Amino acid sequence: MTYKKLTVFNYQIAYYVMRIFGVYWLLMQYLTFKRISNWPKEIYEPFLTVQRFIFPEYPGEILYGCILSVCALLLIITLFKQSYLLNFLIFILIAVINFPISLNFSVGHNNHLIIIGFFMAIFLLPKNLTKENDYKWIQYFYLGILATYSMAGISKFLGIAKNIIKHTGKITWLDKNAAKINTLDNYWMADIKVPDWILNLYAYENFWVFTTVFGIVVQASSFLGAFNRKYLTFIMIFLYIFHWYTDFFVLADFKDAKNFILVVLFPYHIFYPLSLKIKSKIRV
Repeated sequence: MTYKKLTVFNYQIAYYVMRIFGVYWLLMQYLTFKRISNWPKEIYEPFLTVQRFIFPEYPGEILYGCILSVCALLLIITLFKQSYLLNFLIFILIAVINFPISLNFSVGHNNHLIIIGFFMAIFLLPKNLTKENDYKWIQYFYLGILATYSMAGISKFLGIAKNIIKHTGKITWLDKNAAKINTLDNYWMADIKVPDWILNLYAYENFWVFTTVFGIVVQASSFLGAFNRKYLTFIMIFLYIFHWYTDFFVLADFKDAKNFILVVLFPYHIFYPLSLKIKSKIRV
Protein backbone atom coordinates (compact mmCIF):
# COMPACT_ATOMS: atom_id res chain seq x y z
CA MET A 1 0.00 0.00 0.00
CA THR A 2 1.41 3.41 -0.95
CA TYR A 3 1.82 6.22 1.58
CA LYS A 4 -1.11 8.12 0.07
CA LYS A 5 -3.48 5.16 0.34
CA LEU A 6 -2.43 4.05 3.81
CA THR A 7 -2.78 7.63 5.09
CA VAL A 8 -6.40 7.72 3.95
CA PHE A 9 -6.99 4.15 5.15
CA ASN A 10 -5.66 4.95 8.64
CA TYR A 11 -7.89 7.99 8.99
CA GLN A 12 -10.97 6.16 7.73
CA ILE A 13 -10.52 3.69 10.59
CA ALA A 14 -9.55 6.36 13.13
CA TYR A 15 -12.69 8.36 12.28
CA TYR A 16 -14.88 5.59 13.69
CA VAL A 17 -12.58 4.68 16.58
CA MET A 18 -12.63 8.35 17.60
CA ARG A 19 -16.38 8.12 18.06
CA ILE A 20 -16.16 5.00 20.17
CA PHE A 21 -13.44 6.68 22.21
CA GLY A 22 -15.68 9.75 22.46
CA VAL A 23 -18.37 7.76 24.28
CA TYR A 24 -15.74 6.51 26.74
CA TRP A 25 -14.46 10.08 27.14
CA LEU A 26 -17.95 11.31 28.01
CA LEU A 27 -18.13 8.75 30.81
CA MET A 28 -14.78 9.98 32.16
CA GLN A 29 -16.04 13.58 32.07
CA TYR A 30 -19.15 12.59 34.02
CA LEU A 31 -16.99 10.94 36.70
CA THR A 32 -14.81 14.05 36.87
CA PHE A 33 -17.94 16.23 37.05
CA LYS A 34 -19.25 14.18 39.99
CA ARG A 35 -15.94 14.49 41.81
CA ILE A 36 -15.78 18.26 41.33
CA SER A 37 -19.43 18.58 42.38
CA ASN A 38 -18.30 17.85 45.93
CA TRP A 39 -16.12 20.95 45.98
CA PRO A 40 -17.45 24.23 47.45
CA LYS A 41 -19.48 26.04 44.78
CA GLU A 42 -18.10 29.37 46.01
CA ILE A 43 -14.68 28.65 44.50
CA TYR A 44 -16.11 28.04 41.02
CA GLU A 45 -14.45 30.66 38.82
CA PRO A 46 -14.58 30.17 35.02
CA PHE A 47 -11.50 31.46 33.23
CA LEU A 48 -12.91 32.25 29.79
CA THR A 49 -15.68 34.72 28.95
CA VAL A 50 -17.58 32.05 27.01
CA GLN A 51 -17.42 29.80 30.08
CA ARG A 52 -18.93 32.50 32.26
CA PHE A 53 -21.66 33.07 29.65
CA ILE A 54 -22.66 29.40 29.26
CA PHE A 55 -22.09 28.28 32.85
CA PRO A 56 -22.16 31.35 35.14
CA GLU A 57 -22.64 28.84 37.95
CA TYR A 58 -21.53 25.24 38.25
CA PRO A 59 -24.21 23.25 36.36
CA GLY A 60 -26.53 20.75 37.99
CA GLU A 61 -26.22 17.04 37.35
CA ILE A 62 -29.42 16.82 35.29
CA LEU A 63 -28.35 19.60 32.89
CA TYR A 64 -24.83 18.26 32.51
CA GLY A 65 -26.11 14.70 32.12
CA CYS A 66 -28.49 15.78 29.32
CA ILE A 67 -25.64 17.45 27.42
CA LEU A 68 -23.53 14.32 27.81
CA SER A 69 -26.40 12.11 26.61
CA VAL A 70 -27.05 14.23 23.51
CA CYS A 71 -23.36 14.17 22.62
CA ALA A 72 -23.19 10.39 23.12
CA LEU A 73 -26.24 9.94 20.90
CA LEU A 74 -24.67 12.04 18.13
CA LEU A 75 -21.41 10.10 18.37
CA ILE A 76 -23.31 6.83 17.96
CA ILE A 77 -25.37 8.19 15.06
CA THR A 78 -22.23 9.30 13.21
CA LEU A 79 -20.95 5.73 13.37
CA PHE A 80 -23.64 4.97 10.79
CA LYS A 81 -24.34 8.37 9.20
CA GLN A 82 -21.50 10.68 8.17
CA SER A 83 -22.54 14.33 8.39
CA TYR A 84 -20.78 17.70 8.48
CA LEU A 85 -23.57 19.15 10.62
CA LEU A 86 -23.52 16.33 13.17
CA ASN A 87 -19.72 16.52 13.35
CA PHE A 88 -19.93 20.26 14.01
CA LEU A 89 -22.52 19.74 16.76
CA ILE A 90 -20.32 17.07 18.36
CA PHE A 91 -17.38 19.48 18.40
CA ILE A 92 -19.49 22.22 20.01
CA LEU A 93 -20.88 19.85 22.65
CA ILE A 94 -17.44 18.44 23.49
CA ALA A 95 -16.13 21.98 23.99
CA VAL A 96 -19.14 22.89 26.17
CA ILE A 97 -18.85 19.67 28.19
CA ASN A 98 -15.26 20.59 28.97
CA PHE A 99 -16.13 24.05 30.35
CA PRO A 100 -17.30 23.15 33.88
CA ILE A 101 -14.35 20.85 34.57
CA SER A 102 -11.44 22.79 33.05
CA LEU A 103 -9.98 26.27 33.47
CA ASN A 104 -11.83 26.86 36.72
CA PHE A 105 -11.45 25.76 40.34
CA SER A 106 -7.73 26.16 39.48
CA VAL A 107 -8.10 23.04 37.31
CA GLY A 108 -5.89 22.99 34.22
CA HIS A 109 -7.13 22.62 30.65
CA ASN A 110 -6.25 19.01 29.83
CA ASN A 111 -8.85 18.17 27.18
CA HIS A 112 -7.66 20.54 24.47
CA LEU A 113 -6.27 17.68 22.36
CA ILE A 114 -9.65 15.93 22.16
CA ILE A 115 -11.38 19.20 21.28
CA ILE A 116 -8.83 19.95 18.53
CA GLY A 117 -9.13 16.42 17.17
CA PHE A 118 -12.90 16.56 16.77
CA PHE A 119 -12.62 20.06 15.32
CA MET A 120 -10.11 18.93 12.68
CA ALA A 121 -12.38 16.01 11.77
CA ILE A 122 -15.53 18.08 11.13
CA PHE A 123 -15.15 18.18 7.34
CA LEU A 124 -13.13 14.97 6.89
CA LEU A 125 -15.80 12.40 6.10
CA PRO A 126 -14.36 8.99 5.15
CA LYS A 127 -16.90 8.54 2.34
CA ASN A 128 -15.60 11.65 0.56
CA LEU A 129 -11.92 10.69 0.67
CA THR A 130 -11.85 9.09 -2.76
CA LYS A 131 -9.42 11.25 -4.77
CA GLU A 132 -5.71 10.54 -5.05
CA ASN A 133 -4.63 13.74 -3.31
CA ASP A 134 -7.15 13.53 -0.46
CA TYR A 135 -4.35 12.22 1.77
CA LYS A 136 -3.18 15.84 2.10
CA TRP A 137 -6.31 16.67 4.10
CA ILE A 138 -5.36 13.89 6.52
CA GLN A 139 -1.93 15.44 6.85
CA TYR A 140 -3.59 18.69 7.93
CA PHE A 141 -5.60 16.68 10.46
CA TYR A 142 -2.39 15.23 11.94
CA LEU A 143 -0.67 18.61 11.75
CA GLY A 144 -3.43 20.32 13.73
CA ILE A 145 -3.03 17.81 16.54
CA LEU A 146 0.76 17.55 16.56
CA ALA A 147 1.35 21.30 16.28
CA THR A 148 0.30 21.68 19.92
CA TYR A 149 3.23 19.48 20.98
CA SER A 150 5.67 21.17 18.62
CA MET A 151 4.78 24.61 19.97
CA ALA A 152 5.34 23.36 23.52
CA GLY A 153 8.74 21.93 22.57
CA ILE A 154 9.82 25.06 20.71
CA SER A 155 8.76 27.23 23.66
CA LYS A 156 11.05 25.17 25.92
CA PHE A 157 13.98 25.81 23.58
CA LEU A 158 13.19 29.53 23.53
CA GLY A 159 13.01 29.54 27.33
CA ILE A 160 16.41 27.88 27.59
CA ALA A 161 17.95 30.33 25.10
CA LYS A 162 16.45 33.32 26.90
CA ASN A 163 17.82 32.28 30.30
CA ILE A 164 21.27 31.52 28.90
CA ILE A 165 21.58 34.71 26.84
CA LYS A 166 20.27 37.00 29.58
CA HIS A 167 22.16 35.14 32.34
CA THR A 168 19.03 35.06 34.48
CA GLY A 169 20.47 32.41 36.79
CA LYS A 170 17.23 30.44 36.58
CA ILE A 171 17.26 26.67 36.30
CA THR A 172 16.96 25.47 32.70
CA TRP A 173 16.24 22.03 31.26
CA LEU A 174 20.00 21.71 30.67
CA ASP A 175 20.67 21.57 34.43
CA LYS A 176 21.23 18.13 35.94
CA ASN A 177 18.51 18.48 38.55
CA ALA A 178 15.92 20.24 36.38
CA ALA A 179 13.65 17.20 35.95
CA LYS A 180 13.95 16.28 39.62
CA ILE A 181 13.15 19.81 40.82
CA ASN A 182 10.14 19.91 38.48
CA THR A 183 8.84 16.70 40.06
CA LEU A 184 9.51 17.90 43.61
CA ASP A 185 7.72 21.18 42.90
CA ASN A 186 4.60 19.51 41.50
CA TYR A 187 4.40 16.96 44.32
CA TRP A 188 4.90 19.75 46.85
CA MET A 189 2.04 21.79 45.34
CA ALA A 190 -0.18 18.69 45.51
CA ASP A 191 0.95 18.08 49.12
CA ILE A 192 2.00 14.52 48.26
CA LYS A 193 5.22 12.74 49.23
CA VAL A 194 7.42 11.82 46.29
CA PRO A 195 7.74 8.02 46.07
CA ASP A 196 11.20 6.69 46.85
CA TRP A 197 11.42 4.83 43.54
CA ILE A 198 11.10 8.12 41.66
CA LEU A 199 13.81 9.79 43.76
CA ASN A 200 16.09 6.79 43.17
CA LEU A 201 15.65 7.14 39.40
CA TYR A 202 16.62 10.81 39.55
CA ALA A 203 19.99 9.79 41.00
CA TYR A 204 21.18 9.22 37.40
CA GLU A 205 21.66 12.94 36.70
CA ASN A 206 23.43 12.77 33.32
CA PHE A 207 20.83 10.35 32.02
CA TRP A 208 18.04 12.81 32.83
CA VAL A 209 19.83 15.71 31.11
CA PHE A 210 20.19 13.64 27.92
CA THR A 211 16.64 12.27 28.14
CA THR A 212 15.15 15.70 28.76
CA VAL A 213 16.95 17.35 25.85
CA PHE A 214 16.12 14.40 23.57
CA GLY A 215 12.48 14.62 24.62
CA ILE A 216 12.30 18.36 23.90
CA VAL A 217 13.85 17.84 20.44
CA VAL A 218 11.35 15.11 19.59
CA GLN A 219 8.47 17.15 21.00
CA ALA A 220 9.44 20.18 18.92
CA SER A 221 9.68 18.05 15.77
CA SER A 222 6.35 16.28 16.34
CA PHE A 223 4.69 18.16 13.47
CA LEU A 224 6.96 16.35 11.00
CA GLY A 225 5.07 13.16 11.74
CA ALA A 226 2.16 14.55 9.74
CA PHE A 227 4.21 14.01 6.57
CA ASN A 228 5.90 10.67 7.25
CA ARG A 229 4.12 7.53 8.43
CA LYS A 230 7.13 5.88 10.10
CA TYR A 231 7.97 9.04 12.01
CA LEU A 232 4.31 9.45 12.92
CA THR A 233 4.32 6.00 14.50
CA PHE A 234 7.49 6.90 16.40
CA ILE A 235 5.87 10.15 17.58
CA MET A 236 2.79 8.20 18.71
CA ILE A 237 4.95 5.91 20.87
CA PHE A 238 7.00 8.84 22.18
CA LEU A 239 3.94 10.88 23.14
CA TYR A 240 2.34 7.92 24.87
CA ILE A 241 5.50 7.40 26.97
CA PHE A 242 5.75 11.17 27.53
CA HIS A 243 2.21 11.30 28.92
CA TRP A 244 2.89 8.22 31.03
CA TYR A 245 5.91 10.06 32.48
CA THR A 246 3.90 13.20 33.25
CA ASP A 247 1.23 11.09 34.97
CA PHE A 248 3.66 9.61 37.48
CA PHE A 249 6.49 12.14 37.71
CA VAL A 250 4.72 15.49 37.28
CA LEU A 251 1.16 14.61 38.40
CA ALA A 252 -0.17 16.00 35.10
CA ASP A 253 -3.38 14.08 34.47
CA PHE A 254 -3.37 13.62 30.69
CA LYS A 255 -4.55 10.00 30.56
CA ASP A 256 -7.37 10.84 28.13
CA ALA A 257 -4.92 12.64 25.85
CA LYS A 258 -2.60 9.64 26.03
CA ASN A 259 -5.37 7.31 24.87
CA PHE A 260 -6.57 9.77 22.23
CA ILE A 261 -3.07 9.88 20.73
CA LEU A 262 -3.20 6.12 20.24
CA VAL A 263 -6.64 6.34 18.65
CA VAL A 264 -5.84 8.99 16.04
CA LEU A 265 -2.22 8.14 15.24
CA PHE A 266 -2.29 4.35 15.35
CA PRO A 267 -0.99 2.61 12.16
CA TYR A 268 -4.20 0.76 11.37
CA HIS A 269 -2.78 -0.19 7.98
CA ILE A 270 -0.92 -3.09 9.63
CA PHE A 271 -4.30 -4.83 9.75
CA TYR A 272 -5.00 -4.21 6.06
CA PRO A 273 -3.78 -7.67 4.89
CA LEU A 274 -6.04 -9.25 7.50
CA SER A 275 -9.02 -7.26 6.24
CA LEU A 276 -8.34 -8.52 2.70
CA LYS A 277 -8.33 -12.12 3.91
CA ILE A 278 -11.63 -11.60 5.73
CA LYS A 279 -13.21 -10.04 2.64
CA SER A 280 -12.03 -12.91 0.43
CA LYS A 281 -13.53 -15.49 2.80
CA ILE A 282 -16.83 -13.62 2.90
CA ARG A 283 -16.99 -13.59 -0.91
CA VAL A 284 -16.36 -17.33 -1.03
